[in-house]
Order: sequence, then C-alpha cells, then structure tokens
Amino acid sequence: MRKNWLWYQMFRYPLVKFGLHLFYRRIIIEGKENLPGNSPILFVPNHQNSFMDALLVVTHVKPFIYFLTRAQAFNPPLMGKFLRSLNMLPVYRVRDGFSSVNKNKAIFEECIGYMKRNDAILIFPEANHDLKRRIRPLSKGFTRIAFDAEVHEDWNMGLQVVPVGLNYTSHRNSRNDVRIVFGEAIEVSEFEEIYKENEREAADQLKAKVAEGMKKTVMHVPNPEHYPVHQILWEELEPDALKFNNPKVVNEHISNARGILSEKEVELGKELYEKGEEHGISPGKLFIKKNFNWVMILFFPFYLFSFLNNMLPYLPIRNMIRNKIKDHAFDASIKFVLALVLFPFFWTIVSLTLWFLGVPGEYVLGYFGLSLFTSILFKEVNLIFQNANERKHIKAFQKEYPEEYKFMVKGLQTLNEFRVKVLTSTN
Repeated sequence: MRKNWLWYQMFRYPLVKFGLHLFYRRIIIEGKENLPGNSPILFVPNHQNSFMDALLVVTHVKPFIYFLTRAQAFNPPLMGKFLRSLNMLPVYRVRDGFSSVNKNKAIFEECIGYMKRNDAILIFPEANHDLKRRIRPLSKGFTRIAFDAEVHEDWNMGLQVVPVGLNYTSHRNSRNDVRIVFGEAIEVSEFEEIYKENEREAADQLKAKVAEGMKKTVMHVPNPEHYPVHQILWEELEPDALKFNNPKVVNEHISNARGILSEKEVELGKELYEKGEEHGISPGKLFIKKNFNWVMILFFPFYLFSFLNNMLPYLPIRNMIRNKIKDHAFDASIKFVLALVLFPFFWTIVSLTLWFLGVPGEYVLGYFGLSLFTSILFKEVNLIFQNANERKHIKAFQKEYPEEYKFMVKGLQTLNEFRVKVLTSTN
C-alpha cells in the first residue's frame, strides 16, 4: 500500500468530494465508459477554473492520481510538503529560471514510476487557465511524459491519454452546475512508428489528436475572433444553463451558425461584449428576466437561518475575493477552500459555546446538522442581494448612458433573432 494512501483517499472522497457536492448544485458525469480498466492513464483536462478543475477530476474517478501543478504553489516548504502529501507534483516553467526547468526531468521520471504501477497522472495541456469556453493551443509537456513512459517500457506500458472536458454554468460562483465529460481514450503506442522516425512529428500528431478529442468534450469556438458573438448567442441568451454547458448541444449550434454567420453579427457581438466589459454588465442581464423564486418563499425560515448563520464566516471570503484576488479564475477555488474550513470552524465554535452555556446536547447537534444541510441555501439568499445590486447598476447605466443602453438592448434583440433563425433552421 502507498504510504499516503489512507490520507489521500480520506481527503479526496469524504472531505473534498462531499464538499464539492455541497458547493455545486449538480455535478453531471458523462463518458465514464471511456476510462480504461487496467492500464495507466494520463488525464488531460481543459483548464478554465484554477484548482477546481483538478479537484473535480480526481474526486470522480477511481485511479490513484498524481497531478502536476506550477512550482510556485510549493512555497513555502511547509506548503510544499502538504501538497506533496496530496499527490501534487511541481512542474517548473522558464519563468522559474532555466536551472529550475532541469528539475522537470526528475519529476517526469517520477511520473513514469507511478504509471508503471497503473496509477494515473493529471496534467493541464493548455499550461495555463482562462475563463473562455474554448480549447487553446496545447503545450508539448504532456507528449514528453507520454512518449518517455512508453520508450522506458519498450512501448509495452499501455498508456492511455484521456481528454477531459470541464463545463461550468458559472465559473466564479457556487451552487451552479458542472458537467464533466470523459472523452475517448487515445493509446500512445499507436504513435510508435512515427516516433521512431521523427519525434517532433509524433509529438505534433499526438497533440493534434488530443486537441480534437478535447474539443468534443467542451464548448469550443474554432475562431477566437468569433468568440464574443458565440458567447452571447449560446451562453448569455440561453435561458437553460444546462444547454450551454452541454458540449454536444452547444457545439452543434456553433457549427450550424458558422455557415450563416456574417461579419455584421461578428462585429455586433464584439461591440456588445466590449460594452459589457467596460460597464461591468453581463449582456444577458439586459435581456433575460429572472423568474420569481417561489421555493424561497415556501422555505423562508431555512433560507433566513442559513443567511444569518453563515454571513459572519463568509465576510473574510468576500473581502478576499473583492480586494485581494485579481485573477477571477481563482474565485471559485478561493470560495470553496475557505468555505470548507471557515464554515465548519464557525459552526463548531458556536456549538461549543452553546454546550458550555448548558444547552442540551441534542439541540447542539441539531444546530450543527441544520447548519451543514442549510449551507447550500446561503448562495440563493446572496443572489437576492446580488440581483438587487445588478438591477440598481443597470438602472444607473440606463440613466447615465441612455444611448449605449439602447444600443445594447437593440443589439441583443438582433442577435436573438439570429439565434432563433439558427435554431429553427436546424429543427
């Protein structure tokens, strides 16, 4: 048994996986039948949402997984030891210094050792994260690991590369839906003859095949210049979030739209996207009206308890997101990690205080249990205030910039007409 087996399994299943199912409303898994049964796996997910991407993969598969992450995260040394205990391995980049990059050789050799015993490796082939819903050009790091492993075992390792798509209805927020799609496995040994003739050509072909596999597992806009209009068409104007986080559905829409998409719609999409960025307004908020939440009225006491009970531990999380974090791809990760620690800590302090004050044990346990199971309602209550602030912001924008407001509303109507045209032409 691996020396950290129990600690790792306890961390990823009872703690992190349970926490993820509280943090997200729904986690939908597709394509698990594509996972090889008894061979080493190199998981290659898309990378949009910082640490959440890795956590969602490792908690929803069976193999013992080691995953590569940037070396900066391993400082100070105490943090490095903790991350190592969770099967994280440092990978060095040129910005870390040329001497540091040489350390990758030892890390890659370590990965080969793990794969020899049928463990899995997770690496993000895009090499960096981005909130945009498309596959970016892949780096060559994963191809080096894959080919080195097979060469080391004389092409008998049986290594499989599995593309993984992580599709979020909202990257930065909790209590949304995420769809994890496992693509068809790619056997590295099929590139043996090409590799022996030309290593660079083999790496390029493996990268191309993996990229094509990844594009089937996520929403992908082939032309980056068309990304704004497709984001508005299939995300901002889509009332059903489960459709735009379904790659089969949304990629079919993108493909069907390409044939009739003109420069007019492309430029309009860019202008609307830029106006939204400039004024801090999501274009869809001007077009789609939210339905009244009757469930919140029916269960109002529980929502109120969740809000009052969790606001205090949530304040430092909100402060960090607003004032400390510049890269919004980290928002969900920070919320998840801090909430996983601060919320239970606060409930424990309150429970102990009640117990010391003489409150009967069954009531103390009832408080802790109610705190745990109503924590999922906290986001819904927060949305009331967020929506109120958004409406206030939109009214101020309409009053201060009436012409730009009219332009955005009219532009959204135009794109929605185009959207309807695409949908009806394919039905």
